[in-house]
Amino acid sequence: MVCAFALCAGCAKATNPQPPSTPTPTPTPAVENPLNGAMVPPDAPKHRVAAVMIDNYPDARPQSGLYDADVVYEVEAEGGITRYLALFLGAAPTAVGPVRSARTYFVDLARPYDPFFAHAGQNDDVIDVLRDLRNAGFADMDEIQHTPEAFWRDNSRDMPHNLYTGVSRMRKVGPTYGYADKAFSRDRLTFGSPPPTPDADGAQPNTSAQPSASQPPKPGPSATPAMPPVPNVVASFWLEYDVDFVWDGAAYQRFIDGQPQHDRDDDRPYEVDDIVAVWIPAKVLDTIGDLSMNVYGSYPAVLIRDGLATEGTWNAAGPDAPPRLVDDSGEPLVLKPGHIYIEIMPQGSSLTLGKKSWSH
Repeated sequence: MVCAFALCAGCAKATNPQPPSTPTPTPTPAVENPLNGAMVPPDAPKHRVAAVMIDNYPDARPQSGLYDADVVYEVEAEGGITRYLALFLGAAPTAVGPVRSARTYFVDLARPYDPFFAHAGQNDDVIDVLRDLRNAGFADMDEIQHTPEAFWRDNSRDMPHNLYTGVSRMRKVGPTYGYADKAFSRDRLTFGSPPPTPDADGAQPNTSAQPSASQPPKPGPSATPAMPPVPNVVASFWLEYDVDFVWDGAAYQRFIDGQPQHDRDDDRPYEVDDIVAVWIPAKVLDTIGDLSMNVYGSYPAVLIRDGLATEGTWNAAGPDAPPRLVDDSGEPLVLKPGHIYIEIMPQGSSLTLGKKSWSH
């Protein structure tokens, strides 16, 4: 009986258990970056905006981190040399710089974004301004007098063009000084599909394009035209300092002094989706060329995207909300999601797009 049972057991068909199925992970949905309309990981907008003063002296080029900036303001600092105010939210580059000093009008440009504000000192007239702002909660990060832990020097470059910070480092150091790494929650520009087809010279009348799906559409025709041949853009500053934006069919490649701009750390060329030129009066204060400028107010502006130019108005009400870009009827002009360069043009400077030129 035992043998028979054993034989029967041996004759039973073996069954191989199936391994448990592994569920397919659900992709994390991207969200809109409130600074530039691009799609980013959902955690990105939960951080505080990082704003960094970046050197643009020839010895500071190529810079680090500018490729990853969501918005870049380019403004004259003194003597015809510009400086950048770069805003980061969608990406957190580990090296950003070289970092340089602040001016009052750069502080005013940064304040509407409620950022961590990284710089290396400031003009004398800014010291009291920043002290009062710090006391009111402004997240000032100054390498010279405040938060030096957020910065380091690269000894392969000469001073003063060798000071760097990183977005992650700013987020780590900021809370130790009472600066919370809080989500961006202020108003934003409007982003969406292209505007209607322009006239032959690349310029178009004051119209607003169709907003993105995240913003309710306005009545009007579809705004998905066939694009005409796209001319390049030249922004001419004082002292024959020119910036060129060269169209490659998808974005504008940025040139300075005739050379393509690229990131120092990985050689990526700078790609720009929106160019906004704003003419703001400035007063020269001294023989060095230091400037005084009121960036709050309404000023003539031009938006260039997808090879099209639209005239409008830059409305900056004050430090509590980012600026708005509107047409003659007050409707928002619609920017292309992606990298934005805002060129603050001094009086007498010009912007050229094909046959069309603007100056104020």
